[in-house]
Amino acid sequence: MNKLHKLFYVISLCFLSSIISAQVTITFPTSRSVFQRDNNNHSTLYIAGNYTTFVNKVEARVVARTMSPSQGTSTNWVIIQSNPSNGFYYGSLVVSGGWYDLEVRCWNETTLVGTSSIQRIGIGEVFLIAGQSNATGDSELKNEGNYGPMANDDRVSVVNHTLTFPINFGAISLPRADFSRLDSTYNISPFGVSAWCWGALGDSLTKKLNVPVAFFNAGWSGTGAAAWNESANDSTATPTNFIIMPRGMPYGNLRASLHFYLAQFGARAVLWHQGETDNLQETSRNTYGAYLKNIITKSRQHSGKSNLSWVVSRATRYKGFQIVNSRTWQPVIDAQNDVIGLNGTGQANYTTQVFEGPKTDSLVGPNIRTPDSIHFVGSGHRILASVWSQKLNTNFFNNSIPCLPTPPPQLNTTCDGISSLLIQSNIPYNNYLWTNNTEVSNNLSTSASYSSSSGSYRLKVKDNLGNILISPQISIPNNFAGLIPISSVSSGTWHDSSTWECNRIPSSIDMVTIKATHEVIIGGGLTARYKKLELKGSLRFFSTSKLTN
Repeated sequence: MNKLHKLFYVISLCFLSSIISAQVTITFPTSRSVFQRDNNNHSTLYIAGNYTTFVNKVEARVVARTMSPSQGTSTNWVIIQSNPSNGFYYGSLVVSGGWYDLEVRCWNETTLVGTSSIQRIGIGEVFLIAGQSNATGDSELKNEGNYGPMANDDRVSVVNHTLTFPINFGAISLPRADFSRLDSTYNISPFGVSAWCWGALGDSLTKKLNVPVAFFNAGWSGTGAAAWNESANDSTATPTNFIIMPRGMPYGNLRASLHFYLAQFGARAVLWHQGETDNLQETSRNTYGAYLKNIITKSRQHSGKSNLSWVVSRATRYKGFQIVNSRTWQPVIDAQNDVIGLNGTGQANYTTQVFEGPKTDSLVGPNIRTPDSIHFVGSGHRILASVWSQKLNTNFFNNSIPCLPTPPPQLNTTCDGISSLLIQSNIPYNNYLWTNNTEVSNNLSTSASYSSSSGSYRLKVKDNLGNILISPQISIPNNFAGLIPISSVSSGTWHDSSTWECNRIPSSIDMVTIKATHEVIIGGGLTARYKKLELKGSLRFFSTSKLTN
């Protein structure tokens, strides 16, 4: 082969590869997403996307990313959907814990017509964080350079987003999750200020478990248990906690995370670090215990997850205002132990599926806490991460009950006239919002269905509990002929548009069904064309008629 022929061959291969890749896209999941695994180290990975030419089979596989030590379990190619229609596919794979590249390919019989891939998809551990500033970090401390170490492991994921203060619970609208590896100064959605101890904890957990980890942070700096309890009971309450809180806060951040992130990605547990403000307020043992028990109970009711696990740290150290010297507050520590069950399960405030978190009050020193002895600093972030990691141990993972992700809505399309498609979910929900932007924030319609002639759309839905799911993106090409199967709507002639759905006469690129009880006639001297014909009714033609594919 001479040089010119070699060059032409290489260019041809590249061109063919780009064409094949362009025929299929993956719209769900997105890169760096982490989905909660079950206690058998598996989770169902839902996969969806679009294709632009006729296919009759969609296959997918995951390929474990090369790491040391080795991790994950690659799968073989698996058919996730046969005979998809309307240019949209949706299926699933059962995947073991690990960090993967996802690959999808589409076939027309034995011809490969499209491939696509997404890097870095995780099956692992997902945590929600709640509490006060030693859970979230603090904006003033962040401005002073106190934000904690980044995650060194590629497998520690967060959504770098924060809600704008002040915001009422009823006004929260979280954008579609776009994951990143946790950097020091990143926010941790919905209200975490910085990496704090969570980057180091993520590194520790990925090393120990050899699976990816994701965090969502719903804490609020300076908040006491009374404010959490009041806002858990009433989403319009405005507790006073140094400031008058926005309606439904601070618990509203956690509730929004349960409805949005837990619903879509699942979660292992809520990690609770709170108690310093209750030291200042000198909250009694029974009062704090009742507050915390109620907060946990409400989180389970609001999410619909009756076994949602919590891990409660013992944290009270405080200095400031009337407290001249740094101190701890035993009544709150006793209450935290009561809820966990360390003082016996007969305690009134004992709560099931609550696990022992770290004891943090003894962690003191000049490079561990700030001069007020409240906030962690320097090596203190890593020390705090270490004691958290010690409590997230084999006993915890064996006995906690993970909440698994909910399948995203599956969208179906049908003809809505000759040039439009009607999009709707395959199952009903309580509320609908159709959108065509990346953040899933604009409102095109709140109807159960949406009609369009072209464009890309997602559907955001709510169930009866307020849990929010977002569909994979569905794309309608400018010319969708051949992607939408055509069925007869009545008996009639082949070349009469009123015989067919969409009022469109079938052509050589269409999958055609003549329904039972329908008789379709091909007129004399006319040619009827189709890609594939399913005959449930009857087809009649004259000697001069032609039927061809």
